[in-house]
Amino acid sequence: MKLYHAPISTCSQKVRLVLAEKGLDYSSAYIDLQKGEQFAPDYLTKNPAGVVPTLEDNGAVLVESTLINEYLDEAYPDPRLSPEDPVGRHAMRLWCKKIDELHPACGIQTYAIGVRPGLLKRPPEEVDALVNAIPDPGRRAVRRSVVDLGVEAPEFAGAYQAHVKLFDLADRTLADTPFLVGDSLSLADAAFLPYVLRVDHLGLSGLFSGRPGLSAWYERMQARASYTKAVSDYLPEAAVAAFRRAGEAVADRVASITAAG
Repeated sequence: MKLYHAPISTCSQKVRLVLAEKGLDYSSAYIDLQKGEQFAPDYLTKNPAGVVPTLEDNGAVLVESTLINEYLDEAYPDPRLSPEDPVGRHAMRLWCKKIDELHPACGIQTYAIGVRPGLLKRPPEEVDALVNAIPDPGRRAVRRSVVDLGVEAPEFAGAYQAHVKLFDLADRTLADTPFLVGDSLSLADAAFLPYVLRVDHLGLSGLFSGRPGLSAWYERMQARASYTKAVSDYLPEAAVAAFRRAGEAVADRVASITAAG
């Protein structure tokens, strides 16, 4: 088993969490997203979308993190990370769908706050090459906008509100259950954790305020051995610190923009 991934990537984190929960060993191939290694021709033959992660297992090449996790749960069912009953599995898949729908909004926040300061220090032609290499024209246009304008980009307020909506739903759900789908951790929890972590790293504290169910769940998830093995052991301290500093630098402006929205 071989995983092509990036240490701080949300989608890579959610797959590593499932691998850790199941105790599965794999070899790592690190993809440097800021150097554009995800657009290298040999990698694009494995993952034409130019994203991470990609999993190779028993001769199969698997893409899309949500589908990779479903594959892992079917191929390696001990321990099972899906509810036994069909209604529970539907609830889990619905959560995963909502989290997948949040992913573009996470990318907007990440680049507008955390990644942009570093990009602005690089030669413009390097930044242009990274943006222009994005295969999908819609993603490419949004990336251009947030790199150029940061939190002032027209897409930013909507991205923040998308987080508010899902975080509110999670908080209401977690007021009654320890995990997103009942009493046991599922693929939904593994999928959601990286997005809550990213908000924390970006200093978007307003998305935690007044959400005790979500905050308690976040603490429980961070206390699991899988979090250490799959997430914290991979986190580059310098990058996380830079994200936090960038978040502090725009905190007042973010508060103003989101209050108006």
